[in-house]
Amino acid sequence: MTHDAHPLPLPGLDGLDPLGFLAALGCLVATTEHSRAEGAREPSMSWQLGGRPIPVLHGPWGHGDALVEVLHDDLRRLAGRGSDEESRAPRDPFLELSYPDADGKPVHDLKPPPSVLRELAQGLVDQATPERRRTVDWLSAVLTDVAVDGSGAAKPFALHFTAGQQRFGVVALELLDGKAGAKPGSAGRPVDAEDLRIALHGPWPDDRTLKVFGWSPTQDRAYALRAVDPSGDTKLGTPGADWLALRGIGLLSSAPVRDRIATSGVHGSWKRGTWSYPLWPMPLTAEVARSLLRHPSVAPPDERRGSSTLPLGVEVLTCRITRSEQGGYGALSRPSRG
Repeated sequence: MTHDAHPLPLPGLDGLDPLGFLAALGCLVATTEHSRAEGAREPSMSWQLGGRPIPVLHGPWGHGDALVEVLHDDLRRLAGRGSDEESRAPRDPFLELSYPDADGKPVHDLKPPPSVLRELAQGLVDQATPERRRTVDWLSAVLTDVAVDGSGAAKPFALHFTAGQQRFGVVALELLDGKAGAKPGSAGRPVDAEDLRIALHGPWPDDRTLKVFGWSPTQDRAYALRAVDPSGDTKLGTPGADWLALRGIGLLSSAPVRDRIATSGVHGSWKRGTWSYPLWPMPLTAEVARSLLRHPSVAPPDERRGSSTLPLGVEVLTCRITRSEQGGYGALSRPSRG
């Protein structure tokens, strides 16, 4: 089955906001999976590289409502909440990732013992195929079974910005399930079709109290920039964007380098590093975009070795990564261009 490709701009996803970039990747990943399941031509994505770069999705969706429907179906399927019992599949294992703490209670984060991670990953690899490898891609983007922290737990990828009770998996589960006791239609409801529509088309109201991953500079609460300690402030966000960004990180990759974990586009130290990402003017499929994200010239200017071999017209943006001394929460700056 084939379909004509229509260019569909997504004005809510600002390429100058790292969360907007990751959410754009999430749209590309989710629609690619949908098209493969339908036997249709895979979609592609380009960027309008003006003063405010926005992504353009090239696929059979002639209007935004059709795209929102596909993305909402993808969300419900991965969350294990199909429209009826017959279509309801188990929740994706990556979203259920947990391991016991010292008291035997489940921890929903990205710091499992390497042995636990190794066993999980091997089972996923045995079941994966070239066309069906979503969970493997997700897991390999954020963890390895080699790099460990000071306590011997697996070291997560460089965009792991949560800490304390704001654990990575807890954020993901709250996006899927909403806040405990939240009523339908309330600010604490799980991500729904309207949240996805707002994320894609904007403007982002940043008025929801669901937990965030901290990938937007607007979500940072740096103490140095405040008159009072901001630790008690509730971080407000646009949860449809955070969900799509979670889908999008599956296009990143991480690998062990000696006892460290290296994530595509990341340079420098754990607490004072940078993350670079590309914007491209030509339509690229998800797999080609994945390769571009790993390109050695997707780096800050002073880290690019020799002449850049990036395709003509590709622009590289670079954000600073900072982490608080108290708690280890991370944040990204607004990116610089060039």
